[in-house]
Amino acid sequence: MNMTAPISLTYGLLAMSVVALWLPPVRITGRMTVPAWAAFFISACAAGALNNLVSLSGIASLSLFVALAYLTKHAKNRFVRVALLLLTGWMTLALSMHKFPGFANPAIVSDMLISQGAPPFTHHLNFDTTAAGIILFAFFCTPARNCEDWMGVWKQYPIIVATPVIVLLLGVAWSYVSFDPKIVAYTPVYLLCNLLFTCVTEEAFFRGFMQHQLTVGLRNRKYGKYAAMAIAAVLFGIAHVKGGPLLVGFATLAGLGYGYAYLRSQRIEASILTHFTLNAVHFLALSYPRLS
Repeated sequence: MNMTAPISLTYGLLAMSVVALWLPPVRITGRMTVPAWAAFFISACAAGALNNLVSLSGIASLSLFVALAYLTKHAKNRFVRVALLLLTGWMTLALSMHKFPGFANPAIVSDMLISQGAPPFTHHLNFDTTAAGIILFAFFCTPARNCEDWMGVWKQYPIIVATPVIVLLLGVAWSYVSFDPKIVAYTPVYLLCNLLFTCVTEEAFFRGFMQHQLTVGLRNRKYGKYAAMAIAAVLFGIAHVKGGPLLVGFATLAGLGYGYAYLRSQRIEASILTHFTLNAVHFLALSYPRLS
């Protein structure tokens, strides 16, 4: 694994920025407070710049995205808000597809064979994608910060359990994956990165941002909230198109599970846990990433 000191420092601070999304603001002086996530996020950007992992153009892109998210969140005019929402969604996709320059995004494993009969796996640490997820979460999601909030999450345990079981068993039935229980040295790194950099980021966009905004837009329609859930799930599936039509189908089905957990609880943590449970079971118990 290619985890040098500069990479560990930069992405360690970025990971702390994700964790800090659940922390209350930090009081500086008097009435002045700073979001805890922002302090770690700025530190991560600074470390990335000093270590040639993030350039000034990358920092400029993220600063623009912060400003766009702020304007979108506080827009009063309906038409202006819709336009800003569309622009925010576009910029999120552009960042996740690495269309903005200025991010090195190092590979920590390259062409690693995790399962026999599976293609080799390369894992990049994507600063731009994770940063977009952090910003979306900070402006458009409400984190659980008390026992009552978390009880609403834990009540969704049937969905959190059923979604991975259904999706992964179908994957086995279609010979997309096979049973392959394993623990490798890379396992803790994969699980931590998948939770903080993949699941939080993707759920902040597809559920916390997209499904929520679609639900608001369709609130006067019968079954509008279910339509919003389905649209977000289909778009989540399409986002996996590089993996082929089977993966698009499985991702769409999984997206329905993530979306239903979010719909039932109105808590982003429920969809994050469902998503992470599926990914973790896939990695630990089945061929990864898929059968060749």
